[in-house]
Amino acid sequence: MKSQREVRLLNKDEYETYQSFVKNHPDALYLHGLEIMDLIVHHFRFSPSYLVAWVDGSIRGVLPLFKTSSLVEGVRYVSIPFFPFGGVVSDDDEVTKMLLEKAKELAQDGKFLEIRQQKPLKEDLVSHFVKQSPITDFLIDLRSSEEEMLASFSKDVRYDIRKAQKNGLIVVIGTEKKRLDDFYNVYLNTRKRRGVPAWPYTLFEEALRTCTTTIAVTYLGEKPIAAAFLFFDRETIEYAFAGTDYCYNKISPYYILLWEIICYGITQKYAIVDLGGSTREMNDGNMYAFKEKWATRQREIPYYFYAADSKDIPSLDASFGLYRLYGKVWRLLPKKMIEVISPIVIRQFK
Repeated sequence: MKSQREVRLLNKDEYETYQSFVKNHPDALYLHGLEIMDLIVHHFRFSPSYLVAWVDGSIRGVLPLFKTSSLVEGVRYVSIPFFPFGGVVSDDDEVTKMLLEKAKELAQDGKFLEIRQQKPLKEDLVSHFVKQSPITDFLIDLRSSEEEMLASFSKDVRYDIRKAQKNGLIVVIGTEKKRLDDFYNVYLNTRKRRGVPAWPYTLFEEALRTCTTTIAVTYLGEKPIAAAFLFFDRETIEYAFAGTDYCYNKISPYYILLWEIICYGITQKYAIVDLGGSTREMNDGNMYAFKEKWATRQREIPYYFYAADSKDIPSLDASFGLYRLYGKVWRLLPKKMIEVISPIVIRQFK
C-alpha cells in the first residue's frame, strides 16, 4: 500500500512530537528546537513557518523557516535568521525533496528563500537553488587531556595563554546574573568596535533560562575584560557570542578565555568547540586569523538561495562590503545608544 505523505506547517498541538523528533534525530541541532523559535519570535518578532513532513502519521523531516521583513531586503524566508545553521533535517532524500519543494512554494510571496545548512545538500536535490559558501566555520577537536590539547597548539598560542596566566587573569564559568551583566558589558564594546548591532540583553537572559547555555568571563581582579556566551549541543560547545575590553588585549584575555572553555569541555566530556564562522573580508580578517590559529579543522557553511526571479537572489560577498560601510557609521555611536536601537536595526538584517 502506498504511504501517505504530506508537508504542512507545524501547529501547537504537534509541538511535543516535533521536539521529540528533533531530540532523537542525529542530524538535528539545538537550533531546530522550539526554544530557539521562541527567542526569535519574542525578541525580533519574525513569524515562524515551521515545515513538517509527515509519512504515515509520523514526522520524518522538518525545515524551520521564518518570514522576515526589512527595508533592506524586503520579505524573505530564512532558516534560521541570526544563527549560522538551520535547514533541513530528514530521514531520506525523498522527504528532503518534499520539504524543499514546499518551502519554495511558501516563499512565493517573498523575494527569496534562504536555507543555511550545516552539511551540504545533494546537488540533485537543490538543482533550482543557488549555493553560496563565503563563510568558513572553525572547529577545535578536543583531545583526551589538557596536556595533550596544549601541546597540539602552536608556540604562539601557548605563549599567549601563558602570558594571560602570568598577568593574573582568571576565568569564571557560570550562569549567575553577575556573569550575564559582565558578559553583556564587554559584548557591547565589541559590537561597537566591529560596527554591528548587539542582541538585546533580554534575549541572553531568556536563553539562560530556556536553552542549555552558560557564560565564561575573564577577570583582571574584579574587572571583566573578556567574555563568551556558550550554547551546548550534544557533543559540541558553540562559542556563540563574545566581547572584550580592548584596553587589555595586550595581556591576551581572549586566549585564556578560550583555553579555559576548552579545559571545561575536556572535563565535561565534550568533543568539539565550534568557534563559529568568519571571512577574511569581515573585521579586516582579524577574527578569521584568530580562529584559524586555534582550529584543528575548517568547513564551509553552505547557504542555499531560491527565488522566482534570479535577480532577487542576494550576493553574500557584496553584502559584506555593505556591512563594512554601515559599520563605519555604527562605530561612531555611543555604547548606550547601540544597546537601545540594536533590536530595531538588527531586524533589517538576518
